[in-house]
Amino acid sequence: MSLRRPFAAVLQLLRKSKDLHQLAISEEVAQPYVSLLEASKANATVDVTKALADALGVNSATFFGLVIAASQQETPRSVMLAAIAEMEELGLADSVLPAKPRKLEAPNVTESRLRKQQVQKLKAQGYSRAAVARKLGCTWTTVNRLWGEKPDN
Repeated sequence: MSLRRPFAAVLQLLRKSKDLHQLAISEEVAQPYVSLLEASKANATVDVTKALADALGVNSATFFGLVIAASQQETPRSVMLAAIAEMEELGLADSVLPAKPRKLEAPNVTESRLRKQQVQKLKAQGYSRAAVARKLGCTWTTVNRLWGEKPDN
């Protein structure tokens, strides 16, 4: 379900409740774009939503909580309490979260690292290259390539 209409309704409601014109909240967001948002003719990015919330003097979470409440036709209180309960279930309600994503390793890199560790472990146990290849079910050339590499610590 699109959030365009509830977003437009909340944006307009907050702007009107603070007796502001579109131009007054368009320091970070151009007034024609604010007009398109209020007419449900454009989508807002996360950054635009934050800029609008700041311009309206409300927390971004409050703004988005109001949008979700309007979308679900529920009270903002019930939506926010449900969100807090969910955060508590996830064990995140009282956590400071990272501001940027971790760099994730590609699955094939993880598999390669594991294979190297397995080869090095069996090498340290005295297995031959051929025995390691049989035991791990991989080619002799793979074992040979990983055989001479330094073990990870």
